[in-house]
Amino acid sequence: MPKAPAAPEVVEAVRERILNEALAIINAEGYANLSMRKLAQRLGVTAKTIYNYYSNKDELYLMVLIKGFSDLAAEFRSASGSSADPLAKLSAAMHAYVRWGIANKHYYNIMFSMDTPKYSDYRGTSMEAIAEKQNRIALELAETGTAILKEVACKVRSISEDEVPYRMMQLWTILHGVVSLSISRVTLEVWDYGQIIEPILSEALGPFKPSGR
Repeated sequence: MPKAPAAPEVVEAVRERILNEALAIINAEGYANLSMRKLAQRLGVTAKTIYNYYSNKDELYLMVLIKGFSDLAAEFRSASGSSADPLAKLSAAMHAYVRWGIANKHYYNIMFSMDTPKYSDYRGTSMEAIAEKQNRIALELAETGTAILKEVACKVRSISEDEVPYRMMQLWTILHGVVSLSISRVTLEVWDYGQIIEPILSEALGPFKPSGR
């Protein structure tokens, strides 16, 4: 009698376990050192078992990115809907980015800090469709941020709409710096960095506030 297929929740649990181990290997040893054989050894299974769930290491890597960007995009959507006040939305989005990045440093490193393959590297390959899905989710972050800044330009009028692209990149630079310094722990010998994150975010919000607010 053939073996009954595993329940969907069991399959999903195995896929997640594989993904988490792949995440750990990439963070510890770099993307180039991720292999299905190494992953199988870490999980105590055969490489064939891994291939039952993921076709290759590129799919694994892209699924790590999809999960990370999906989670961060969800935080951004929540921030965007948190208030009718554009400045409150912007502040919520900034805090969401920093909070998520610090709490999910292994994902953040792979998404934004490591020299890993990008969407353009997968064009014309068998992984292009999955890479395109990952890229769409990642672009949602920029689209949400742009929409919030356009509201600031339209309703608060502290910036012009022409400034939005520059201001978005300026804010991203600040937020990425805050997260990267926090999770790299390089500031431990210099300052209690955690205590100054809030003042940094408050000052970063300053250019978007109208005079006197």
